Amino acid sequence: MWGLVAGIVGYFPIAWYAHRRLDSLGVPPGTGRKLMVFALATALSSALGDGVSFLTTSPAQRTRNGALHQQTMKLMAGTLACTRNPAAPSCQKEEAAAHSLVAQMFGEGGTPHPRH
Repeated sequence: MWGLVAGIVGYFPIAWYAHRRLDSLGVPPGTGRKLMVFALATALSSALGDGVSFLTTSPAQRTRNGALHQQTMKLMAGTLACTRNPAAPSCQKEEAAAHSLVAQMFGEGGTPHPRH
């Protein structure tokens, strides 16, 4: 949560500074410069948010999030295979696994689990 806040709040000063810095370097105004400012500010604010999230998340929560990420990636690979043949029996197992993973991530009521 704090990473999201830091990333959003940090975007604007980073974009302002990048705009001023490109101005001082003599980069002409235009769409290209705006895209450079946007890309730079997005990358740096995302890195800031990830750093804050890393620092504010407990090791146990990071381990749990890593395991959920691996399960999600495995499920996505299986789902991609099901786009070619949705009637395959393995796709039925993938659907059940998807529902199980969503229940594990968000609980039965569809709300996220509280932090430990």
